[in-house]
This record gives sequence, C-alpha cells and structure tokens, in this order.
Amino acid sequence: MKKHSLLRSSLAGLAALLLIAAVLAADSRYRLQLTKYSLSFADLPESFEGFRIVHISDLHGMSFGRDNRRLAELIRSQEPDLIAYTGDIAGKDGELSAVEPLLEALEGLCPAFYVNGNHEWADGCVEEIESLMESHGVRCLSNEIELLYRGEDSIAVIGAEDPNGRADMATPWELSLQAGELYSGKFMLWLAHRNDYIKMYRDIGTDLILCGHAHGGIVRLPFVGGLLNVNRSFGAEYESGIYSSPHYIMEVSRGLGNSIPIPRFLNRPELVLIELSGKN
Repeated sequence: MKKHSLLRSSLAGLAALLLIAAVLAADSRYRLQLTKYSLSFADLPESFEGFRIVHISDLHGMSFGRDNRRLAELIRSQEPDLIAYTGDIAGKDGELSAVEPLLEALEGLCPAFYVNGNHEWADGCVEEIESLMESHGVRCLSNEIELLYRGEDSIAVIGAEDPNGRADMATPWELSLQAGELYSGKFMLWLAHRNDYIKMYRDIGTDLILCGHAHGGIVRLPFVGGLLNVNRSFGAEYESGIYSSPHYIMEVSRGLGNSIPIPRFLNRPELVLIELSGKN
C-alpha cells in the first residue's frame, strides 16, 4: 500500500509539474510583454525630446490574435513617433500572412523603418517583404541613411543590412564611415538585426543601436538570463536589454516569435518602447 501511495503521489507531482511547464510555455509564446526604456543623449535635438520609438523584432510570422490585433493595439496604444522593424519578421519559408494585417493596422500611424534579418535572406523573400513593407508606407533601408525631421531639426536613421545578404554589400564599418562623413555631430539611430555589434564594432560611430536576433536566449532563468546563443548552444550573450560601449548604447529586443524547435520558456514575446531625452 505504501508503495502504491508513493507512486500515486509521485505521478501526481509529475503531472502538476508538467501542467505548470505547459502553462509557462504557453505564456512564453502568446502573452505579450511591453518593456520600456528611457535613454538620454547629449546630441539629441531639442525637437526630439520625448521621442517615442516602438521596436519590433523577430516576429517570425507569429500572430497575436486575429489579424495580429492584440499586437497592433498594443503598438498603437504607445503613441509612437517611429516604428523600427529589425528583421526576421516573415514566417517559415518567407510566409507573410501574419505580417500584412499588422502593417495594415499600423499604416499611417507614424514614420516606420525596416531592415532585413538573416531569415529574410535565407528564405529568399527579401524582395517580396520589402515590396509589402513599402506598399504600407514602411521605408526599407538597405545600407542606407535617411534623415527624419521634426521642424528644422533632424536625426539620421541608418539601416544596416544583414551579413546573410549579398557579398558585395557594404560592411557595417564602411556604412559607419559614410554616416560619419555625411552627418558628423548629428544624432544617429542605427537599425540592424544581429546583436553582436558591441562585440564586433565597439567603436562604430552612432548613438543608439536597435537589434534583435538572440530571441532572449530562448530559455530564460531567474537571476541567470538567457541560456542559449544563436547557435543553439549554451552561453547566450547580449541577448536582452541595454548594453553600453564608450561610443553608443545598444538595445537588444527578445523578439516576438521563434524559429527553432526549442520553445521559448520564461521568455514572453517582447515589444520594446524607447523614449529619448537630451542631457541637460
């Protein structure tokens, strides 16, 4: 009897643990999290005080509600001044059914910029997604720089292509030199997909870099952070949050979706809001 009772207790405990794990896994897949940052920069023009940027990364074709309504409503409620899409937006094999309704819901809300991720290049959907983005008013930056104006003031928005792109594309360092020659002294917002800039380009010339790619380390543990790097091995780095170099601040989004068999765990889909201010 005691053995049977112990077995029943063990099975009940195991069932409870599996249920908790399933609930947490579902939470990490479907329940949106809004993360807010307030960042200060000495060279931010006065007209851009309080400027609000919504950062969207690594959607991977996920849909939050019918026609991505929950995500669209959360974005609109932040009253952004700019939306930045930093790649890996398309679903598996370049599928765009979750992307188009989101773009439709956000069209005309504010200026929006997009850069490709590694998956857009790998899946061969770069031209298709850029065409879709442009048709809904999103400016696609492929190693390009565009000025964004508020009155007579402006900031430079720089879009760096992913290394998965063509071999003849400019490197981030070359793009940085070009930006420095054209817009020295101007506030620069750098959009890219990959999260290795502080590791590889510590002295690149810009103020703020927005990127993703790491999915928050996929599995996150309290007091530890992300466990997995982009190669699906242990040892995540620069996977989530704010990182500083002597030259710039880098914000890494945990992203909204996933592209590997290992499910996100304790790692809710993240939408980021950044509010800019000047240093007095």
